[in-house]
Amino acid sequence: MASENKRIAKNTGFLYLRMLFVMGVTLYTSRVVLQALGVEDYGLYNVIGGIVVMLGFLNGCASSATSRFLTFALGSSPEKKELYDYKKIFSAAFFIHLAIALFIVLLAESIGLWYFNNKLVIPEGRYWAAMWVYQISIINVLVSFTQVPYNASIIAYERMNIYAFVGIYEAITKLCIAYAVSVASIDRLVLYAVLSFVVTLSISVYYRFYCVSRFGAQCRIAKVYDSHLYKRLLSYSGWDLLGSFGATARSQGVNLILNLFCGPAINAARGIAYQVEASLYSFINNFLQAVRPVIIKKYAAGEMNNTNRLLYATGKFSFLIFSCVAIPLIIESDYVLELWLVNPPVYTSIFLKVVLLTGLVTTINNTLQIGAHASGDVKRLNIYGGSRIFIEIPVIYFALKMGASPEWALIIILIFTIIINSANLYVVKKNIPFFSVLSFCREVVLHGLFVVVIPTACAYYVHTLSFSYGIARVICVTFVYLAVLIVMVYQFGVTIDQRKKVVELIRNKIHIVKK
Repeated sequence: MASENKRIAKNTGFLYLRMLFVMGVTLYTSRVVLQALGVEDYGLYNVIGGIVVMLGFLNGCASSATSRFLTFALGSSPEKKELYDYKKIFSAAFFIHLAIALFIVLLAESIGLWYFNNKLVIPEGRYWAAMWVYQISIINVLVSFTQVPYNASIIAYERMNIYAFVGIYEAITKLCIAYAVSVASIDRLVLYAVLSFVVTLSISVYYRFYCVSRFGAQCRIAKVYDSHLYKRLLSYSGWDLLGSFGATARSQGVNLILNLFCGPAINAARGIAYQVEASLYSFINNFLQAVRPVIIKKYAAGEMNNTNRLLYATGKFSFLIFSCVAIPLIIESDYVLELWLVNPPVYTSIFLKVVLLTGLVTTINNTLQIGAHASGDVKRLNIYGGSRIFIEIPVIYFALKMGASPEWALIIILIFTIIINSANLYVVKKNIPFFSVLSFCREVVLHGLFVVVIPTACAYYVHTLSFSYGIARVICVTFVYLAVLIVMVYQFGVTIDQRKKVVELIRNKIHIVKK
């Protein structure tokens, strides 16, 4: 157990180092790129080039599906090694995702191209620039999907330090791109799309080289004729991709509907809100990436009590970690956006508030998804998640058509996220022995809400005081929230034994310092 906790802490540390650097650079470059492109071009990129971001999310979900099988292969008992052959799973996954990528490219060049030419709202004189961005986005599909088995291998082998180093490289190249776009004399939108793709391609090449050189034959593509293996992978990955594709299509569908009714400026506001959320959500993704392979290996070894223990702890702490940045930002979003962007697009602040609230709910849902992935039965999970699009998109479309303000598109998504989150609890219960819905709701959901209510109220009270304004108030609000949250977690978030260990650890550190 000690080595397991040490490994999780080490991997989380690498990922947080990556996150802090990447987040700071991303938020700065977003401001530079927004100013260089202008609101309309930035919004246009988020509609068209946004397919890359959405497919990046889809790619991440596909990677988690493949990594489950690869991680299971590493953690399974000796008698199951023949059933979970790493080399065969890797190659079969590559061919499956290559086929999926080609299918999506076919759709993009037919139905997608029709929508681009007939329905998309493109400012006058920007058609060919938009077409360049669209075609580059399609090429990204091939790169992203064929990259899935390599990303999954790095996760399965828990080489999180590689993600840290590559993340720093990506952040530095983003700074270079932002500078190049700001001083360019050619079409800046096209240049931004091309340079972003070059960075993505270079990272993909490095990951492939690393996996082949470090893991050897395990990550070399070979012909696989095992039809039973393809059926198992397609059954699992197919359901997982269905849910992921539904989420991707829903997000991009909302973007297109906002473009249809409100124009590119609203897409820019939505793009900024989701970019901030993605940067902040890396706090959770880093923790989840570190703990995910451990949970899957525990399940593979048949340690159900440890599996449930880790699921409860992961759900609770991911919610609290995200609240540390989300809630102060919700309270101070107006000033932070003005400080960051100077003149943020209209609706950016309200979009950001709703998106961050949705993110708080999603942290719990992602924990449940890890449990379902560990068991291998993800059919119900993805049917519920994937079918949301058939309800949400029509509701959002008619709401905006009837005159609802743009933020209602995101509020509707928040409501459905809460509903689906409740349904997923019962999906996990069917798959994992001894998992209790009532215990999870009590120990994770209700307990998490109880712990954050008082810190939120205290932080908001500081926000309403007139003694400070600007960056000083932001610092005060954040400090008060964190301070009160720590007290609440210490009093109500840990057991008496855990509390004694914390006190003993602090005393030992003080004793060492005195020496």
